[in-house]
Amino acid sequence: MAGLLDSINSAGSVINAGVGAFNQVSGLANAVGTAYEDGGFASAARMALSGLPDAAEAIGDLSSAVASFGGDANSNDWRVRLSMAKWTAFSGSPVFAPLKDAGGLIFPYTPEITIASSATYTPINTTHTNYTFRAFQHSDPGEISITAPMNVEDATQGLYWIAAVHYLRSLTKMFAGSDPKAGNPPPIIFLNGYGNYVFKNIPVVVTSFSTTLMNDTDYIGVPVVGSAAGAAQGVASGIGGLANTIGGLAGGLGGGIVGDITSTIGGLAGGIGQIAGIAGSLGLGGSTSGGISHVPAKSTFSIKLMPMYSRNSSRNFSLDRFAQGGYLNNQFGYI
Repeated sequence: MAGLLDSINSAGSVINAGVGAFNQVSGLANAVGTAYEDGGFASAARMALSGLPDAAEAIGDLSSAVASFGGDANSNDWRVRLSMAKWTAFSGSPVFAPLKDAGGLIFPYTPEITIASSATYTPINTTHTNYTFRAFQHSDPGEISITAPMNVEDATQGLYWIAAVHYLRSLTKMFAGSDPKAGNPPPIIFLNGYGNYVFKNIPVVVTSFSTTLMNDTDYIGVPVVGSAAGAAQGVASGIGGLANTIGGLAGGLGGGIVGDITSTIGGLAGGIGQIAGIAGSLGLGGSTSGGISHVPAKSTFSIKLMPMYSRNSSRNFSLDRFAQGGYLNNQFGYI
């Protein structure tokens, strides 16, 4: 019993830190809400209270998980680009700030891209024939493979490298667990590059990503800044783990006062987690140091993309229109 009391007493600082983080994030959310209602965003606040979305805000659950390409401000920009996913966690992430500032994941050096198209024909087994007859079954736009060099010369480029790696890893994850849209697949993004007749708004998903942190290159230290919401969520996870540990000990001792302490700590962790989730989904929170990360001065990204077309768009597809270039300026491009 003495060991349990010592564990509870030593956890006091952790709980106090959790309460402080909870109050800090709560105060931040209240301050932002006050500024939102009383400042220049009063009209937007009234729209929110009326149940109306802000300008350019996606409506509906599934549409929020679909990427949005920011447009083609410079028609002469033929660099290969992957658009940013239009999802709150992506648009509000401080880690993705370098990509958002660039207008997407732009490969700074000319990548090597492999594309393929195929048509499948099924043989018809006809007896007493000298030649096999084949019936067309379906076409496949095929997988798009990108091999891109990513050289880093300073801390700014290092942050871009970190953002690109984290973005590609995030695009291979589904919405799960406590996500508001748990069960949805990874977001669809758009591929652009080399002009309208090559890649123009091609809807794709990332099927795989890999890079090698080589041992024969220099590494550059990069200071990383994260969000306060992320820090609060980390505190919540730590306190939740503490509650589980004490709860396990309480089970062996018959519960009682220890069980009450466990419930209190668990409730605190849940409250902090909710506040952190709300603040993170809104992209709120001050910054806190994420330490120094080291990125390779020279590396290569290997990315595989799969074109994704809906049944409705495939049903309305016209080969005559495609051959004449009629799909070049569509929201969804075809290859």
